[in-house]
Amino acid sequence: MKTGDPAMASMAPPDGEGPLVREGDRDAHGLLSLAALPAENPLLRPVRDVLEGVAGISGVGGPGGVVGTGLRAPLYVAAGTPLHEAAALMAGAGASACLVRVAGADTERDAPSSQAAGGSRSADSGPSDFQRPSDVQYPAGILTERDVVGALARHGAAAATLPVEAAMTAALVTVREDELLFEGLSRMVRHAIRRLVVVAADGAVRGLLEERDLLSAGADNPVQLVADMATAPDGTACRPLLERARRVVVRCVEQGVPARYVGRLGAELQDHLLARLTHLAVASMPLPPPAPFGMAVLGSQARREQFLAADQDAALVISEAFGDVPPEQVADYFTRLAAHLAALQAEAGVPDCPHGVVPGNPAWRMTLPQWRSDVAAMLRAPDASGVLRCSILADARGVDDGWDLVARLRALLTDMVRTAPLMLRYMAREAVRFAPPLGVFGALVVERDKAGRAGDSGGQGAAGDSRKAGGRSTGTLNLKRGGLFPLMHGVRTLTLDAGATAHDTAGRIAQLQATGVLSAARAADLGEAMDHLLGLRARAQAAALRGGAVPDDRVRPDELSGLDREQLKQCFKVVADFQDMLRRRYSLHLMT
Repeated sequence: MKTGDPAMASMAPPDGEGPLVREGDRDAHGLLSLAALPAENPLLRPVRDVLEGVAGISGVGGPGGVVGTGLRAPLYVAAGTPLHEAAALMAGAGASACLVRVAGADTERDAPSSQAAGGSRSADSGPSDFQRPSDVQYPAGILTERDVVGALARHGAAAATLPVEAAMTAALVTVREDELLFEGLSRMVRHAIRRLVVVAADGAVRGLLEERDLLSAGADNPVQLVADMATAPDGTACRPLLERARRVVVRCVEQGVPARYVGRLGAELQDHLLARLTHLAVASMPLPPPAPFGMAVLGSQARREQFLAADQDAALVISEAFGDVPPEQVADYFTRLAAHLAALQAEAGVPDCPHGVVPGNPAWRMTLPQWRSDVAAMLRAPDASGVLRCSILADARGVDDGWDLVARLRALLTDMVRTAPLMLRYMAREAVRFAPPLGVFGALVVERDKAGRAGDSGGQGAAGDSRKAGGRSTGTLNLKRGGLFPLMHGVRTLTLDAGATAHDTAGRIAQLQATGVLSAARAADLGEAMDHLLGLRARAQAAALRGGAVPDDRVRPDELSGLDREQLKQCFKVVADFQDMLRRRYSLHLMT
């Protein structure tokens, strides 16, 4: 976060860290509702289906579940156009936004036509309507109704003659036409915006995808939810917003959205909530921060694999650029800020980390030079706590990190760990500590009660009796301990070793394949195993929440379908084989 920045409009963008580009459009268009999704989820279809007017996407692009008009073509204005002229063109076309051409580009198509933004395509018009002319360069930016209003508020009547560049957003947030509509929704949530520029594989602009193009009105609208988070007045007001976020995640799970997409959306909603609570904490302090700082999320939240049972691990990275302010005053300020944040999170109902991985713990609240020294000490003499700490920091991702302090911390960690092979070996050993719950003949092994009773490890259904005798965990197996943790931690270790940069496990697997660390076959197996394990866990957590129970990482094999049980066995076999690969790569048999 930048010193004294009241807006705190800085969160990690999709493929890096640092400030988000905020379009800021909060107009009340048709709101979306994941609660209204049909069994065949329209968000799992490509953006191209809306672009080309494919029928049968319920609630997307038009009434009655039929898309007949397709995506609206964008309205263009030339660079240098006075703001009042651009506003008149937008009003005439019925468009809520326009794209700005770079200076000197062709302007013949600037005026609105029957195919302009906000208009409808004729029934026989084709996708070529959305191809920008070959001699038109990539747009210089986007101008929205909200941008025009903002310029008027800042400059008064003088805004009318300002060039559009003075009010537009220069950095565009895009979605490819071959990406899923869910990707578009996720990107809107991440950037807190309501429209995306649709581009072809070659970068040509095909149209504008707006929130109202996705779904019709409803209560659990994640884009509107982000807007509500941004204006929540206190921690108590954030509590129902957190519940709404959980409902969105549950609804996505129940509608069959793939687990990795659900995890990403859940993490992005949590990002916005943490950003707002951090802003409220800063606002409650008598003075602005004496130094820039970055909020780092850790663990599954950082990897964007967040679901319903996880607490929220976080840390503070403080810049050393605090001028003449004595270090002890800087430390005192951030101690009190962390306490304010903890109180606000409690009011909002955010689960506390039982292991103390929170900014309120001085071990997770330091200046960047202190973090560097801390990492160096861990690497000099690796021990159990250092291995855990290094693993947690390897996932760090910045939220409210306008100075890229978290990105710098993770970069220095990566560079330093690559020169510490002993730490990498210790980390690899952690990935093989827990064996997948498979018996000698490949049967699933579940937990037993004191009398030795368990559910049927082969999945025939005897777990029902043991459930009464042995308590809640009897007859279950832990998906995280025996499957997800070895897979994700092993991949994280290889990622550090290779100097790869991806945050999420799927992205790390892809990078490890690209660099030759993983074969294509192993990468595919690990990706499929992760997706299946995450999906099982997500469905179990959603069902637990619906039933009034506390969601966790356990499933009952006897309650799974035969196909799910067989796939689960295969996933555990993939994990076991991956652990063997780690043992060989890091010569773990030589470690005591």
